[in-house]
Amino acid sequence: MIPFCLRLIACGGGSHATSYLPVAHGSCNFQAGGNCALIVNGVSRTYWLHLPRNFQPNANGMVITFHGGRETGCEFEGITGRSQKADQVGFAAVYPDGLPNPSGATSWNGYFNPTFGPNPPDDSGFTRQLILTLEANLHPNPKKIYVTGLSAGGYMAHRAAIDNSDLVAAAGVVEGSLSVQTAGGTQKPPAARSPAAVLILHGDADGVIPYCGVTNSNVTVASQDQTFNYWVQTAANACSTLNTTASLCTGFGGSPTNVTLKNAIGCNGGAEVRLYRLMGATHNWYRTTMDVPPGTATQPYNPNFNSATGIVTNDILWNFFASHAKP
Repeated sequence: MIPFCLRLIACGGGSHATSYLPVAHGSCNFQAGGNCALIVNGVSRTYWLHLPRNFQPNANGMVITFHGGRETGCEFEGITGRSQKADQVGFAAVYPDGLPNPSGATSWNGYFNPTFGPNPPDDSGFTRQLILTLEANLHPNPKKIYVTGLSAGGYMAHRAAIDNSDLVAAAGVVEGSLSVQTAGGTQKPPAARSPAAVLILHGDADGVIPYCGVTNSNVTVASQDQTFNYWVQTAANACSTLNTTASLCTGFGGSPTNVTLKNAIGCNGGAEVRLYRLMGATHNWYRTTMDVPPGTATQPYNPNFNSATGIVTNDILWNFFASHAKP
């Protein structure tokens, strides 16, 4: 008996919404998009594919968006509004589904997620097979493959860019981090395979993944200083020029400094590492403008946002991606 994955909700937040219907394992309509599946190491993995009408094979890019914990790719499409941006500029938008952890909550096996226990899913392998499958059947420009995500999906975006940087041109991480596991010994993420550009958007009021890091009984959540420095210093990037040598935080677990933008250029392969501190932002994917100073608005703020960078999350991410294709 062939099992099916059933989603009883509507997806397709762009110009042509589609029902998120059952899909047989290993199937996809690469001409129209919709609910898709593939087999990874004997496990069925599902994803939602939004294909804009103005997508041009071999020319336009592709963005894989990893949902947060306890969500699905389909739900996250609606939360982020990514498909509307895809319709504007023509990239293929892909929303993979994470698998349930032992508590039943969907999540991702980023570096290092202790919630999956001793037998975590091969989410890195899933991401790689997903990219290769879509390159073979959808034909996005292979130099314009991008990943992004929120929270647990932000951790996964980091991991996808580390493990699959030979395929991924750039990552955009929203309220994510790189964890260093302490229970049973310290572990650090491996070096990236190839140069990758990285954009980090992180709120200084995030109580779930604190901006300046935190340690609990199971895991150390790296500070944004540590995360930024990993990408600058990993041998594949080896960035040479910083806009400032000042730290983002007064120390691990400390308070944010007055640095609101940290940028590293002179990286291998034309890569760049850029971090924006979202002043007043909590653990969310904001769809409001973020260029209005505090006191005049309640939304997050960064003084470096403008029409060139973008002032809402989806524009900021895409503008960064569009300027960081692989050479």
